[in-house]
Amino acid sequence: MDINELKQVNDLWEKIYPYLVSQLMDSYQRSTGQVLELGPFSGGISIELLRSYPEFDITIADSSKKVLEYLKKEISNAGFSQKIKFKHTELNTLDFDDLRFDLVILRGAFFFLDATNNFLREIFRVLKHGGVAFIGGGFGKDTPQKLIDEIADESRRLNDSLGRKRISMQELKTIVKDSGLTANCKIVEHGGIWLILKKSFA
Repeated sequence: MDINELKQVNDLWEKIYPYLVSQLMDSYQRSTGQVLELGPFSGGISIELLRSYPEFDITIADSSKKVLEYLKKEISNAGFSQKIKFKHTELNTLDFDDLRFDLVILRGAFFFLDATNNFLREIFRVLKHGGVAFIGGGFGKDTPQKLIDEIADESRRLNDSLGRKRISMQELKTIVKDSGLTANCKIVEHGGIWLILKKSFA
């Protein structure tokens, strides 16, 4: 993944992150907890979370050391290097214990989800009982159309250049079903396509 293009798309979304945080907090509804943000599009949501909810304990993880170095610089430049930890791990076999996180975030999920991988089950495994995962892609349900219009064309170009896959709604439902998580997962189509994955208390 080209780091320059990755930085361009992450910077482009800077004004969008507060609205995505608002949407995920509608599902999470707590101001503390252990948080995992996954993938190369991490950082923006974590920073916005800490600005409003400084008691969160956040870890950012990705499979690319090069991407993690870039993300560390971005977090440091934003002044949050003491608040966020980093972990190098394969996304399909997360290097975390079971029941580790209260909240898992994956923006840009459709770069990674497909019918052959174990990603959703891994996210579910590391969720604590009562935990929530916010997985998907899109501008969010509350983002003003004016902000979307400002960045939509350039965001689409960059994401396509970075290798975004197109997944139909039926394909997504099949991935969820094959992961054995249909009963735990709600698909939200307002503001993009988002999976809200919840692990009930044992």
